[in-house]
Amino acid sequence: MKEYLIQLLDYELWANQRVIEALDTLRNPPPRAVAVMGHILSAQHVWFGRITKEYAFVAIWEDIPVSWMIETAERQHRQITGYVSALNESEVTALVEYVNSRDVTYQSSLLEILTHMSHHAAYHRGQVVQLIRPMLNEAPVTDFIVWRRSLKEV
Repeated sequence: MKEYLIQLLDYELWANQRVIEALDTLRNPPPRAVAVMGHILSAQHVWFGRITKEYAFVAIWEDIPVSWMIETAERQHRQITGYVSALNESEVTALVEYVNSRDVTYQSSLLEILTHMSHHAAYHRGQVVQLIRPMLNEAPVTDFIVWRRSLKEV
């Protein structure tokens, strides 16, 4: 299960990079597209803080300049995959207690949290692509299966 989660995190980085690179090609990307991509990255940071019990110094709708997004995505990927890699298999399904943005306490397994993070990001990446598609010659494709196929081509 741990290896699958790392694979999912690797896919997340790839998909985020593709959308960020598309945003970066635009002279004036739509502010909403930039905000939503920033939200994806900020939410990942906040969730990682919940997992590690470290306070996240960002809001879930943090303004992140497009020029910082690739570095932010890569740094967060290193942090999360490093954390998951250090766990044993039983820790992946162990419960994590955390407090949400409304100060409500919950418990979820790391598996559930990382699955949520992946689905949340995919949902919002779709919004970003929809906003920027009319401005691009070719919209970024971020499907998981496309990423898997690309690995086999290397």
